[in-house]
Amino acid sequence: MKIKFLLSCLFLLFAVQLFAIPYGHPCAAKRDRHYKNHPKTTTADLAEMNYDIKRLNFNLLASDTSTFLRGDVITAAVVTADSMATYVFELDSLITLDSAKFNGISVSVVRIGDVRKINLTSALHAGTYFTAEIYYHGIPPAAGGFFTALTHTVSTHGTNMVFSLSDPYAAKNWWPSKQCIDDKIDTVDMFVTVPSGVVDGSNGVLVNVDTTSTPGFWKYHWQTHYPIDYYLISITIARYVEDRSFLHFTGSTDSMLIQNFFMDTATFNPTYKINFDSIGQIINYFSSLFGRYPFWQEKYGVCYTTLGGGMEHQTMTTIGVPNTYIIAHELCHQWFGDHVTYATWGDVWLSEGFATFSEQLFYTHFWGPAAGLAHRKALNNSAMSPACGSVYVTDTSGPSTIFSTTYVYDKAQAVVNMLRYIAPADSLFFTVLKTYQQHFAFGNASTSDLKHIADSVYSMNLDTFFNQWIYGQGYPSYKIWWDQVGSTVYVKLVQIASCPSVTPLFRTPLELQLHGASADTIVKVYNYLDTQVFTFNWAQTMDSVMLNPDVWTLCKLIGTVHKDTTLPLGINFKTQSFKVFPNPTKNFWQVEQLPENTDLTLIDMFGKMVWTGKSDRDKTIIPGKQLPAGEYILHLSSGEENSTMKLTHW
Repeated sequence: MKIKFLLSCLFLLFAVQLFAIPYGHPCAAKRDRHYKNHPKTTTADLAEMNYDIKRLNFNLLASDTSTFLRGDVITAAVVTADSMATYVFELDSLITLDSAKFNGISVSVVRIGDVRKINLTSALHAGTYFTAEIYYHGIPPAAGGFFTALTHTVSTHGTNMVFSLSDPYAAKNWWPSKQCIDDKIDTVDMFVTVPSGVVDGSNGVLVNVDTTSTPGFWKYHWQTHYPIDYYLISITIARYVEDRSFLHFTGSTDSMLIQNFFMDTATFNPTYKINFDSIGQIINYFSSLFGRYPFWQEKYGVCYTTLGGGMEHQTMTTIGVPNTYIIAHELCHQWFGDHVTYATWGDVWLSEGFATFSEQLFYTHFWGPAAGLAHRKALNNSAMSPACGSVYVTDTSGPSTIFSTTYVYDKAQAVVNMLRYIAPADSLFFTVLKTYQQHFAFGNASTSDLKHIADSVYSMNLDTFFNQWIYGQGYPSYKIWWDQVGSTVYVKLVQIASCPSVTPLFRTPLELQLHGASADTIVKVYNYLDTQVFTFNWAQTMDSVMLNPDVWTLCKLIGTVHKDTTLPLGINFKTQSFKVFPNPTKNFWQVEQLPENTDLTLIDMFGKMVWTGKSDRDKTIIPGKQLPAGEYILHLSSGEENSTMKLTHW
């Protein structure tokens, strides 16, 4: 979902308004150990967890000129509790419930706010299959912003349309639902009856359009057999023109349907159409990175509306802007959000962060590296506009707190970018993404689940990375001084954390660009102290240092970079002449020419101390045989003197 655009967005149709809904969910209970409890209002009932939905059958009567809805929905489910004496679901109190059946028998329904309950004549036991059919009608509440269950609007050229949006807690406003993200529905049949000539776009495959049974009306039947979350079910109703094409995957004879619906008017901008025609190319590209488009045996498409952004309804995105990077963002959600859905709303960055990250992938691949870098830089600057705030969501009471543009979109994409940067090889980063998609296919995953996969693929412990960037707050800023004596370059970094009360120090790899009149070079350092001096051997004559030139790390420069001729005096450590060999190594490093009892600490690239000791008189052995392959930092300290050196383990 994309609900806020960059200043460069050319086609902003409607301003986005975020309205907090005082609503929370027991079935979205935060299972991650880092989650902090918070007070929130809820009208849902824990009894909803007593069953698992297998199938939904919608039979709706709707139009393109009003949000009035009449219908019945059959829920087929299996009891998961030891005993279920009450069937509980949610339907907004403003919607009239006409009647109900349970296992085909008429029953009464008790309403407590938005919670509806059917008391069963006898309790059902675990494994029992049942059906509940709810007949209802009404006008869903008008929230007045992006997160409105059903919206009726008229385009600038006079096309009426009605479209749904259930994210995060608005499904109950237009159909009797169980709003629990870890209960995916196996099959959905969507029957929507609309006035003749009006089109409905929905999830899955268009099975049939009945244009004859009811005079004056057409009945659309859509069906999906891929597991789907409640908030991804959608309808979009307008006088559309269907635009079909087929994608042929690279290296395969398989193809898939791309099915778009645009306004039925000659004034629909041809440039918009050109942008949407690129969907097939983007699907093919993302498939090479994340694994094949997961719903390829059904379709992918968009329904163009007046929505101020996009919403990634499974296989059928509702979208209101023609920008290609937004098209790419919503498409990426089919992998990150739809195929693998976050385990809790606290983990929503696993959807929005990756989709926002995919924008720079799109720019870099199709428009060139400079476009990708510019986009990444703009998002990183936005992410650093507040001093504090975490990527992990701790207040899930409503959309305004869940979908923070700063944290869940902009900062989260920076975190994904850094996860790529710290990979031992770029290919391993995409191995993590493919493994994540394979392991949690059509299910749910948490932040910890992603971390465990990255730990395994990278052969590293990423506790420090996730603790400071996902659960921690803020970002590091740096003051920089430098000097050069002959071919020796000295760079001093002083780190200042933006939110020190929560995350006082960031331990992170960082790039510095040494700039000279005739040449530049980029060096990678590991910053793990608030004040740290690095030495480099570079024969070119320097005139400046640039921080983070390729914007791999979320950080900021404070003030200007200064030359400081006293730097060499401040690091006149006798150990500058020490020797370490072999480097790289497979088994051990041998250190010589160190003063006895110099403190030695070996740290991996994520801040974890893996070995510590003191130097001997002649030589010191640092064991490495059991360490994972990668780069390490050797820190040497004696009194007030210190030095560092990068070591490599094959």
